[in-house]
Amino acid sequence: MYEKFGKDFEEEVRRHAEVAAGAEFIVGVEDMFDADIDFGGTVLPCHVVELAYVDGEPLEEYLSGHLPLGAAQAAQIACDLFRMRDEFELRLKHHNDLHAANIVVEQLPKAAWRRGDAIEPGLRAKAIDLGSVAADRRSGGIHVGDIHWIGEHLQRMAERLLLDGEEAADLDKRVALKLLGIAQSLAATTENQRPPSAEDMVRLIRTEYHKVAEPWRPWRENLVLRRFEESYNAQTMDAWYVPQLLVDPENTWVDRVSAPGPLVMTGMRGCGKTMLLHSVQFHARAAVRSGESEADALQRIGQDKYVGLFVSAQRLIPIRKDEVRPSAEQLFARLVVAYAAAAARALAHLDDLDPAAVEPDAAAAIARAVAEVLEPAPLIPEPATIEQLERSLVDLLVRLSRVDSEYRIATTPAIAFPHLASAVRASAVVWRNAQVLFLLDDVSTRYLDTSRIEELLSALIFQHADCAFKLTSEAQTIFLTLKSPGELHPAAAGRDFQTFDLGAEVYERLKRPGGGRDFVNAILLARSRFNPGHPNAEPKDVLGDIDLESIARGIVSTQPTSGDRKKLYRGLSALTGVCVGDIGSVIQIYQAIIARGSKELPVPAQHQSAAFQDFCARYLYHLDRRDSDLKAVAMSFAEASYHLLMQSGKDPGSKRLRQYTSIYVRITSGDVEEQMARLRELVDAGVFVFTGAAPRTKTRDSNPTQQFQLSYRKLYGLVNSIGLAERDRFELSGEGLEEWLRKPKAGKEILLRNLATSDSWDEAEEASVPSVERPREFVRIPPVQLMFPDTSPVQDADAEPIVLSALEMPSVKRLQLAGMPSVVDTLLIGLGFEDRTPISFDRLLSATRPKRILAARYAIPGHADGMLAKAASEGIVVEELPYDAVRSGTLPKLEGEVVVDITGLAKPALFKMVRSGLLDRRSLTIAYTAAERYSPNEAELQAVLDAHASYNRHETLAALKSVLTGEQGPYSPISLLTTESDGTRKRGLCAFASAKHERILHLMEAREYDAVELMVDAADTARAKVAEMAGRVALEESRAGELVSADASDLEAILSIIARTHQSWYVDGGFNFELGLTGNKIQATAAAILSSILPVNEVWYVAPATFDANRFTQGVGETTLYQIERRDPLG
Repeated sequence: MYEKFGKDFEEEVRRHAEVAAGAEFIVGVEDMFDADIDFGGTVLPCHVVELAYVDGEPLEEYLSGHLPLGAAQAAQIACDLFRMRDEFELRLKHHNDLHAANIVVEQLPKAAWRRGDAIEPGLRAKAIDLGSVAADRRSGGIHVGDIHWIGEHLQRMAERLLLDGEEAADLDKRVALKLLGIAQSLAATTENQRPPSAEDMVRLIRTEYHKVAEPWRPWRENLVLRRFEESYNAQTMDAWYVPQLLVDPENTWVDRVSAPGPLVMTGMRGCGKTMLLHSVQFHARAAVRSGESEADALQRIGQDKYVGLFVSAQRLIPIRKDEVRPSAEQLFARLVVAYAAAAARALAHLDDLDPAAVEPDAAAAIARAVAEVLEPAPLIPEPATIEQLERSLVDLLVRLSRVDSEYRIATTPAIAFPHLASAVRASAVVWRNAQVLFLLDDVSTRYLDTSRIEELLSALIFQHADCAFKLTSEAQTIFLTLKSPGELHPAAAGRDFQTFDLGAEVYERLKRPGGGRDFVNAILLARSRFNPGHPNAEPKDVLGDIDLESIARGIVSTQPTSGDRKKLYRGLSALTGVCVGDIGSVIQIYQAIIARGSKELPVPAQHQSAAFQDFCARYLYHLDRRDSDLKAVAMSFAEASYHLLMQSGKDPGSKRLRQYTSIYVRITSGDVEEQMARLRELVDAGVFVFTGAAPRTKTRDSNPTQQFQLSYRKLYGLVNSIGLAERDRFELSGEGLEEWLRKPKAGKEILLRNLATSDSWDEAEEASVPSVERPREFVRIPPVQLMFPDTSPVQDADAEPIVLSALEMPSVKRLQLAGMPSVVDTLLIGLGFEDRTPISFDRLLSATRPKRILAARYAIPGHADGMLAKAASEGIVVEELPYDAVRSGTLPKLEGEVVVDITGLAKPALFKMVRSGLLDRRSLTIAYTAAERYSPNEAELQAVLDAHASYNRHETLAALKSVLTGEQGPYSPISLLTTESDGTRKRGLCAFASAKHERILHLMEAREYDAVELMVDAADTARAKVAEMAGRVALEESRAGELVSADASDLEAILSIIARTHQSWYVDGGFNFELGLTGNKIQATAAAILSSILPVNEVWYVAPATFDANRFTQGVGETTLYQIERRDPLG
C-alpha cells in the first residue's frame, strides 16, 4: 500500500516521533519494525509501529453515546483539543485528519491526576494516527482542517449533552450551550483568518465553564453597583463584597455574631441581618481587601478562630402550596448537604489563596462525613478535586429536594452537624482549632409555620465546642416557645443560646443625636464608591439637611394642598428620621432621589419630597393588597399623629410640637394570646416594629413579658404629613388596647383618648444641623451597562471574533388565512367562552380542512356545543381533552402539519400545546384572533391615569387596586414546567406586566428572585400605561429589576428579548431561568416557544381563586397566523 501510494513508512513514523516528542496531547512512538502478520490464515508482510500505551477509548465512543459524557468531561476534552492543535502549530505541523476515531480520551490513574487548571483531572485527550501530518493545511474539498474538526467535536459534544432533553442534567445543558456557541464561531473561521490562540480558547472555556458550573467562585472580581440600590437585600450579594459595604459601628456587631455558641439574630426585614451574617462567612473574611495582599487575608482568617458557612433557609423550602412540606428530618438532611457544599466552596477559596493550605484528602473526608449522617447512605463518587466534591454535593441536594426523596438525617442534629464540622476542621490546617459557624439565614414565617420554626430552632441551638448555629429570623421569633435540644425543657435565652436584636441596635443607633445621620451617611457613602453613576459628592451633600423640628414646623405652617407641602421631606435628617431600622428602605429612597437626574446639589426639595411620598404610597398599596385591615391601622395612627402635631402648633402654651411615633402597650386584661397574635401580625406586616420591651422607669409593671414598645413605621404616615422626630408616644393597656386591636378603623379616636402625660416622652433635643454649603461642581460618570463582568479573552485584531450565542430562535412569519394549506393534519383548539373563540374556529375551517381536531374542554361549557356542531357538520372528528389533562401535559402525539389556535386556550393549555407542537418538529402554525374590547376596559383604566395626573401617588395606587380585573384571589402559583435544578443558584424571572396586575405581584411575593425582567407593552394606550405602572410597582419589591418594552402583539420581538435575557442569565450568568405567564396570549406563546428550544428551570402560571367570564373580552377582531420555523442546529 505504501508503495502504491508513493508513501514512505519510515519517514511517516519519524515525523510522528518528532511531532510527539515532548508533547502532552499527542501519543508517542515506542518502536517500529517490519513483520509478517497472520490475519486468520492469510499472512501479509506489514510495517508495524508501536505507540505509547494509552488507557482510554476513542472520542467517537463518547460522541456516539457508547460511553457516558458529562459537562466537566466535555469541557476538559474541549480544552485539550485546542491544546492539542497548539502543539501541532508550535511544531509547524497540522494533523489534517483529526476525526473522533483519531483522538483517544485517556483515563489517568489517581497518582497521575492533572493539577493546575484542569477541569476534570482524571482524563486527557490525545491525538493518534499521524499519517496525514504535514506542514501544509489540507482543507477544502474532501479535506477538513484541524480547527473545523475541533468545531465539529464541540458541536457533537453539545448535542450529546442535550440529547436527553428535559431529563438532561442542568449543568450539562448550560455547558452544552457554551460549547455550541464556540463551535458556531469556529465554523465561521476561514482559511484566511487566524483563529484565536489555544491559550485564549482554553481560558475562555475554563472561564465560561466556571461561570455556569461554579457561579459562586468569582471572589477576585471588582464590585460594581449598576444601580445604587442594587443588592440592597444582601441575599443577592456575594459575600466577598460585603466587607466593602458593611458599616459596623466600633466593629462590635461582627464580634458579637462570631462569638462561640448558638445565636438567634432578630430584627425587622431590611435591618441588615443577612448582611451581618454574610460578613462572618468565610468568603467575606478571606476576601483580599483594598491595599491587602493574600498573606494579609490568610493572616486574618488564621486569627479569626472560626469558619462561617452560609445557607439561606428559603432556598431549601418549596413554594408551591400543593407540594408536600418536607419533614424536619428531611430538612435537616438538606441542611447537612447544603453546608457541606458551602464547605467545599470555602475550601476552593482557601485553595485559591494558598494551595498548600488544603489537606490532600479534604474532599474525600467531607464526602464520607455526609454519607455517614444520612439514611439511606448516599453514594457519593470519590472526588478528585474540591470542585468535583461541590458538584457531587449539589447533585445530591437536587435529589434530596425531590418530593419523593427518601433521604433524611440518620441521627439528631446535635450529633450530625458536629460530625460534619469535625471533617471541615480537619480539611485545612488553618481551621484545625476553629469553630465552624453554621450560618442559617431567613428562618421565616413567610414560608414556615410557627410550629415548624419552633421545631427547627429548638433542634439547632445545641451547645458544642466544635460548632454552633447562627440563625436570623423576624423580631417576633422571640415570642416562640423554644426548647432545649433534648426537647424536655424550655430553652432560655442567655443560658441555652444568645439573642441579638439587630433591628433594635440599628434603631438605637439612628436615635442618637447627630450620630444617626453619620451612620446613615456612612452606609450610603460605602455604596456610592461602587456606583459609577453616583454624583461626585458625599450623600450628605447630595441631600443637604434640615432638622426635624423645622420639618414639623413646616407641616404646621402650611396647608395640605399648598406647594410648600410638596417640599417638606428632604435632607439627611429626614432620611434618618423616617427609618426605624429598615436600612434597605433608606437605600431605596436615596436611589429614587438620585435617579431623578438633577444636576443641582443638594437635590431640589420637591424632588426629594416626591421620592419620600412615592415610597409611602407604594408601601400603603402593598399593605392594602393584603385584603385585611392593616392599612386602616397604619392610616389611623398617622391621622392621630398628624392631628396632635397640628393641635400642638396651634396651642400657644405648648413648649414644643408634639410628634407621636410610637405606642407603649401593656396587656393587662382580656385574651392574652389573641392580643399577642394581633400584635405579632402588625409587626410581621411591618406596620410597627418592636423597639424595646422595657417598661418606663416610673411604672411598676409586674409582668415584663407582656409589655412592649412599638415604633410606628413612619414611611406609612408620610402621606398624612406626620412628624419624624422620636418625641412622643401613645400608651395603651387593658380595655383600651383591646379596643384598638379590635377596631382598627376607629384607631384615631381610641389613640386620642389614650394619650400619655405631657412629660412622658421628652427626650434630649437633637443636635442642631450645621448649615450646608453648596458642594463643588462635579462630572457625572455614565452608568455601567454590563450585568456581568466581561471576562472574555482579548484577541488580536486579525483573529476571528469569539461568538458566544446560544441556540438560534425560530423564524416567525406572519401569514393571512388565505396562505394556509388546504389540508392540515391536526388542529388544536380550546372550547372557550369568549366571543372570539367560535369565530376564530369558523375562520380556520373556512381556510383549511384538518384531518383531526384536538379540543381542550373546560368546566365552563362556553361555546363548546356550537363549535362541536360546526365540526360535525364538516365531517371532522373532534377528540376532546379534559383541561386538567392538558394542563398536566397529557397530549396525544402530534404528527404532520399542526396548527394551534390559541384564541380559546387558557394559558396553561396554550403553553403545553404550543411547546409540545415544537418539541418534535421543525415547524408549527399559530392562529390568534384578537378581541374587540378587553377587560379592564379603557374607561376603567383611564381613571388610574387621571389619578396619576394629580401627582398624588397614593391616589394613583389606590385607583390601580380598585381596577376591576374580573378575577378574585387568593392567587396560587402553578408550575407548568419544572426541571431539576441547583436551588442554591441565583434565580432570574422573566415575566410580563399587564393591567391584571395582581398575578405578577403575587408571583414575586411568593418567590424570592435575584433578578427580574418585566416586559411591558409599547402601545400608546391606557391599558399599556397602566400595565407599566403595575410593572413598576412590582419591581419596587424586587431585588434587581428591569422593565423592557415591546409591541405586545409582535411575537418575534418578544421572543428575541426573552432569548437575549436567557443568554445573559442562564448561559452567561449561571442563574436559574424562570418564566412567568403573567401577560397576554402572544407573550405566553413566546414563552412556550423559547422553552421548547432552550433550557428553562421553571415556568409559572398564577391562578386566581375565581373569575368572572363576563369580565374577559368582548367582540371579535382580526385573525393572524404565525408560521414558526426552527432553525437551531439541534432541531
